Amino acid sequence: MGIGAFAAIMPFAGSAYAQDNSAEVDEVIVTGSRIKRTTNSESQSIITISSEDMKISGDVSVADALRSSTLNSLGSFRESSGSSAQSNATVNLRGAGAGRTLVLINGRRTVGSPSLGGGGTVNLNLIPFSFVDRLEIIADGASAVYGSDAVAGVVNVILKSGYDGMTFTARQGDRSKDDGSEQSFSFLVGASGDRSSVTFGLEHDSRDPIFDKDRSYTAARYSDLNGDGVIEGYSETEGVSVYGYTLLNPTYTGADFDENDRSTWYVTPGSNCVDDGSFTGEMKADQVFGPDSGYYCGYAYANVSANRASMERTNAWISSTFELNDDIELFADAVLSNNESFGRYAPPAAPGSALASDPRNPYGESVRGYFRWVDIGTRDNIVNDTLTDINIGMRATVSDTLSYEAYYTYSDYRSSSIGMYYLSYGGFAENVAEDITDYDTYVANLKATTLNDDRMNIQKVFFGAQWDMFEMDGGTASSYFAVESWDVNYSALVDAQSEAGLVGGSAGNSATGKRSVSALSAEAIFPVNDWLEVDTAIRFDDYDDFGNATSPRVGVKFTMIPKLELKMSYGQGFRAPDLSDLYGATSFSAESATDYYGCQQSGVSEDDCNSRQFDTYIGSNPNLGAESSETLSFGGTYEFMDGWFFSANYFTMTLEDAVEYVSAQDMLNVDYNTGGNNPAVTRGGNGGVTRIEAGYQNAVSEVERESLDFALNGSIDTDGFGSFVMAGSSTYYTKYETEAVFGSGELTDAVGLLGFPEWRTNAAIRWNMGDWSASWSADYIGESASAVSDTKYKAYTTHNVAVSYDMSDMGVVRVGANNVGNKDPLLDKFGSQVDEYQYSLTGRVIFLEYSIEM
Repeated sequence: MGIGAFAAIMPFAGSAYAQDNSAEVDEVIVTGSRIKRTTNSESQSIITISSEDMKISGDVSVADALRSSTLNSLGSFRESSGSSAQSNATVNLRGAGAGRTLVLINGRRTVGSPSLGGGGTVNLNLIPFSFVDRLEIIADGASAVYGSDAVAGVVNVILKSGYDGMTFTARQGDRSKDDGSEQSFSFLVGASGDRSSVTFGLEHDSRDPIFDKDRSYTAARYSDLNGDGVIEGYSETEGVSVYGYTLLNPTYTGADFDENDRSTWYVTPGSNCVDDGSFTGEMKADQVFGPDSGYYCGYAYANVSANRASMERTNAWISSTFELNDDIELFADAVLSNNESFGRYAPPAAPGSALASDPRNPYGESVRGYFRWVDIGTRDNIVNDTLTDINIGMRATVSDTLSYEAYYTYSDYRSSSIGMYYLSYGGFAENVAEDITDYDTYVANLKATTLNDDRMNIQKVFFGAQWDMFEMDGGTASSYFAVESWDVNYSALVDAQSEAGLVGGSAGNSATGKRSVSALSAEAIFPVNDWLEVDTAIRFDDYDDFGNATSPRVGVKFTMIPKLELKMSYGQGFRAPDLSDLYGATSFSAESATDYYGCQQSGVSEDDCNSRQFDTYIGSNPNLGAESSETLSFGGTYEFMDGWFFSANYFTMTLEDAVEYVSAQDMLNVDYNTGGNNPAVTRGGNGGVTRIEAGYQNAVSEVERESLDFALNGSIDTDGFGSFVMAGSSTYYTKYETEAVFGSGELTDAVGLLGFPEWRTNAAIRWNMGDWSASWSADYIGESASAVSDTKYKAYTTHNVAVSYDMSDMGVVRVGANNVGNKDPLLDKFGSQVDEYQYSLTGRVIFLEYSIEM
């Protein structure tokens, strides 16, 4: 999508994600600065998403509201079934990584998720949604004010406070692609007096899981595509695993392969291997074990597994203030959240031995192989996350020029994951040693229950003082000085059997870590005259586990030209390594990747070399150092007619020593480039990969990222046709450097490739007339191309619509549909989903909502 296309769409519709320039307030705390101002302008771009904006887009969570933002245009982690992190959702500003986006609640840090990023990222699903007043996004580096993690920007979730009244809201939504549904209700009540106020809210919502079998593009698929009479595993299958009933042939002679002589097959399927919807029948094994290696009995795991985990959230929010006198105010607020999610994997897949007595074992002796232990049952994961975030403090005015605030934060995240029906190797050994023949006893001995107990705790004290220093031609020069200190404790505890490697389909080691942080910061604003304002900030952070960092920033705001506001900001930042990256448990994952070296040895071309799952063990790195960054942004906002604003902003970021996840694919690429000499890749006797060691390290290459942001918003009042509010935003990426091949040091520009579209645009329009109102919004993701072939992917657009009627004292009824066209996510030429974090597979959701304010 080019500039012309952007210009064409904007006059007719707009996005909720436009910069808010239309309102002035008496006194606010601006996100990005702790200095109280009399206007809401500053030298950095601030984007505001109001609660009304989120309604237009049909959002039902903070994660939903941020996921479709143009600033999140490269996608972000969403609820994914089957792991201890399955309940998590994050935001990833400018594709810099979720750990480089700082999420605040009411301007203060909250604890991160110990299950995803080791506390380096906040789980957005534990933030109450019904009580969000607005989301404020700094689309720029902000380490000079907030410290680590604010490399690419800050999301400040501002919850309602000082509310007076009572509101009840209920919502029912039904999915069109399956029989799943979503429900929610919330209750908000508040009261205010001369010196005190209390706001309390309670919400509950739930969403059913999405199973792979209920979408054609995630369900298991296998057929003889090339018509040669056999189905070749992984090149002619989707959602099918070699872990079915696959035996390492004990009668293998090593002679040349003969279709009719099983003694020449390195691997063989078990007896009675037929297609029954779970087991797939015989699959040719060339893509797994090498050319002419025989056949295996596959298992269609995608016909059993859940793709999206279910969610059942119950959240509470309370905010209170009390004025002791005209100069001192006490405040306290708390978020109490619980989220239970359900996810399902197929029955455990693990290597093992088939008993001689097993009727599917044709050899009459114990045989090693790769098995799907279906008799145990599906692996079901139940994850419970709880967040307790409490802030207690005071604000005081000492004089006309001096005020201060102090607060204490207790923020605690606990996540427990219980995995049912995993495989017990100890139980298997017991069956063999004791020659167990009773079927029920045999199966019962094989079952194992796993437990992950992840915890993260922050306790913080903060003191800050504002000093209005002196008068300048443009107003009062103000400064702010702060000191803060916090302690972090992290633990990820795994059950003893999994830790010992005695549970099939699971792996991990317990780990703990802690750190103490102290910080000093200072800010100042200098209104030089009526049209020039300069603001500066600097912060010093001291970490006891890796060192210290100093982060400066300087900004300029220029308003000499009427109705035109220009801004520029330059800053340096840093990001501390996550505790899980330093001390985390080694965990197991069946990562999908392509073994180009294996294909080369088998005579298979790169174009025909297919992806499959590999046993991947992800470990930590205690030698990681901090990341550093530089950011520069400049742009402006122009009111080209009354009530209509257009803004443009340029942003560039240089990232050095980035902490990178080294994936299974990265390790396989190194193995390919070194001729099979990567010690992190273990291969079996036939050349097939049996194990990959993955993990984290500081990058050796400095990378740059550049983008342009545009926004347009305004309103039209008509005689007889109601009023229209329109707005829109778009982000255009000009550079996104990544390493072409891990470890090579060679950089490539990923803009325009799959997962890195050049353009992301939001558009929306809201209409009101009398008691009726309606809204329409659209989310556009630009076209892209494959990084490994000449495949082109078309642009992608979804639409949301809603109509509401205000029945006065009887409340408001609203009906609508998200993804009204019931559009599938982006698919490749084989009909498979290509990017699960950017393109949703939920499909159309038709909803009915009722709310009443009393």
